[in-house]
Amino acid sequence: MASCLECNVKMGYSETNASRNHDGLCIACYVKSLVKTKINAANNTKKPTNARSLDHLFEKFESITLTSETAPNLRVRKRYGIVHGEATFTGTPHEKPKLFDRLRRKKKSVENNNLFKKVIEEANVELKANAIKQGANAVLGYNMNLTTTAFGSKNYVIVSVTGTAVETA
Repeated sequence: MASCLECNVKMGYSETNASRNHDGLCIACYVKSLVKTKINAANNTKKPTNARSLDHLFEKFESITLTSETAPNLRVRKRYGIVHGEATFTGTPHEKPKLFDRLRRKKKSVENNNLFKKVIEEANVELKANAIKQGANAVLGYNMNLTTTAFGSKNYVIVSVTGTAVETA
C-alpha cells in the first residue's frame, strides 16, 4: 500500500493511482497545496494563473460556508461527518529582552498578532481542504479551540478547528 508523501496516510488502489498525477500526495494534501499556492499568488503582485481547474478549485474552497451553529436557511442534503484542521504557533517565553527590544515591544506584538492570524488561517485551510475531500460545500457547527502547552523551553499554542461537513442544496 502506498502512502502520502506529506501526511503518510495509507492510500488505497484508486487513491494511489490518482496520487501519481498529484506528485504522490493524497487528495487532501494536494488540495491544501493548491490552496496555499493560490493564496501565495494572490498575495504577490504577479498576474493570476490561467489554469481554469485551479481557479475552479479555489472558487470552491472560497465558497465553503462556515457557520458556528446550525443554519436554518441551509437545506442539508447529506452529512459527511466531522472535519478538523489544526496548526501550531511556537515561541520561547524565557528570553530576556534587550533594551532595544523593550523599545520595540509594540512592533513585536504586531508581528506576533500577524503570525497568530496566519496560524488560524492555516487551520481553516486544512479544515476546508478536508471538507472538500469528503465532497462537502459547507461546514456547520464551526468551533475553534486554542490550547497552550510547553515542551522544554518552548511554548506552543495549538489551534484546532472542527465542524460538520455537509452538502447543501
